[in-house]
Amino acid sequence: MGSSAARPFTFLAVCVLLFCAGCSTVGRELAYDNTVQVAKRPFSETAELGWRVKTFWTEETSSIWRRYISFPLLSLRDIPEVDETPVPMKRSVMSKWLRRKTGPPAQGSASLMLNGENFFPQFEESIRTATNRIDLKTYIFDNDDVSKEIADLLKTRSREIDIRILYDSLGTRLAWGTDASSLPTNYVYEVDDMIRYLEKDSGIELRRACHTLFTSEHSKYILIDRRIAYFGGMNIGREYRYDWRDAMFELSGPVIDALGIRFETAWTLASGDAFTWFKLPEPHRSKYRGKNELYLTPTTPMKPYIYKGQLRAIEHAKQCIYLENPYLWNSSIVYQLCAARKRGVDVRVTIPRDINHNIGIAASKQTVKRLLDHGVRVFVYPGMTHVKAAVYDQWTCFGSANFDDLSLHKNYELNIFTDNPEIVREIKEDLLESGQRLSTEIHEAGEISWMDIFTASLSQYL
Repeated sequence: MGSSAARPFTFLAVCVLLFCAGCSTVGRELAYDNTVQVAKRPFSETAELGWRVKTFWTEETSSIWRRYISFPLLSLRDIPEVDETPVPMKRSVMSKWLRRKTGPPAQGSASLMLNGENFFPQFEESIRTATNRIDLKTYIFDNDDVSKEIADLLKTRSREIDIRILYDSLGTRLAWGTDASSLPTNYVYEVDDMIRYLEKDSGIELRRACHTLFTSEHSKYILIDRRIAYFGGMNIGREYRYDWRDAMFELSGPVIDALGIRFETAWTLASGDAFTWFKLPEPHRSKYRGKNELYLTPTTPMKPYIYKGQLRAIEHAKQCIYLENPYLWNSSIVYQLCAARKRGVDVRVTIPRDINHNIGIAASKQTVKRLLDHGVRVFVYPGMTHVKAAVYDQWTCFGSANFDDLSLHKNYELNIFTDNPEIVREIKEDLLESGQRLSTEIHEAGEISWMDIFTASLSQYL
């Protein structure tokens, strides 16, 4: 009975695979992941689909409510002066919530590495001097000159140490068709398919993340000998080395063990085996309490903790909210930023002038108008900033997640929350305030056409 009931689905899956056989590699992989892989994990994928449907209608209802009720009511309130001497939110507001949702924190330190000029040379040196193993997790491994240089270095070292690369195929393959702005006009690509290039004549073990229900593996971190890690928003590509403003963080301490377990979990899930949930490593457990608490906070199917955590931080902030992010158009986040400003909180937002997704241009216009109308200070960076960081009073949050629906509800993401004073100070002063100084503060949003409004409405689903 069970076998006959499954035959129509199996037949449909085979038909889809045959139809896509002549399509691009991306098309074939998407077809495989959303037929065969779903069939291998029927219970978890059904639960995720139900959660997706619930989330869609919850967010859609919330967006409509914000647009027609919440924002108009908020506009009736005056914009107060910034409260210069407020008491910050209670530490327990975030610490208790984070412990309950993400588990106990890990001990560790984090040092800012601003822009590719500071990250890539040190990353390359770490590859050269690694003695045991390298685990690299990335959304994009491009095929330009910078990526080839790193690929050659990894291939050489793979003859001496263990190297594993977990990549997102959709993000990687789509990036191959886009040239970095700094790429010489006469540059001839030496590598067409970076994945095949990494596999050829090397000992590197590669796995691609599954795209069941069109999710992406968007987090980025690199573990060197399980001794240090690089964590943040940079992919492997020329844009991140030379063109864009971006941030990585060097992590050290016991947090490396916790991050290693995260990598092993993602590596196991990417295997494509059935019943992978029963093969996952035990989660990291720590009894540490102190000033060096780092909370690894994910977005995974049915666990939108980065979204919930940052919403909670915004709602309870009393002193300041500084954030920098390239894709800021989730209506609930934008509304809470405006509401915080109406409470007298110093709210400042830095966004890029040159957004690398066309649909984001219209969405950004609408976001800017809403923020300015409610007294939020908006800074526009003269280029592309890919930084994903925020400070909420005495807390900070940084990592891979954007403020769009993909990062907050659909993709696999990983951020860190911490109230370590040194880390918070470095992110606030050396990253966010420095970004504001390099940017232009604007006071008018400019005209928004009906086409902009329509396009911005589509961005709510991306």
